[in-house]
Amino acid sequence: MKALIVDDSLVIRSIIEKIVTPIGYETLKASNGQEALDLLEKNAEDVELVILDWNMPLLNGWETLSAIKKNGAYDHVCIIMVSTEAEDEKIDKAIGAGAHGYISKPFEAEELIEKIKVTLEKVRAS
Repeated sequence: MKALIVDDSLVIRSIIEKIVTPIGYETLKASNGQEALDLLEKNAEDVELVILDWNMPLLNGWETLSAIKKNGAYDHVCIIMVSTEAEDEKIDKAIGAGAHGYISKPFEAEELIEKIKVTLEKVRAS
């Protein structure tokens, strides 16, 4: 089972990798939305979870989320947006566009693990 971590910060990608690896995920990492879409295309069947930053170069999180949701081959993928943007309108926009969850930076490891668990349960039940 793979998780695709998408963030322009190497530090954040590494932190998230250290959180999700012990709970059973092999990770793929991308520094922008275009890299994420390329990796997702090559690994679509294996990727269960995308942890997606909002603010990135080339394709931002919103554009990447929109591209993922337009492709039916990715309907099984759970998407959690991660961002310093914590305004209700941003969260509502992400959820309205198809993100399954949203977590604000900074976050604790336990908080992200719980968000992943709850969000995956919700996606699997639907």
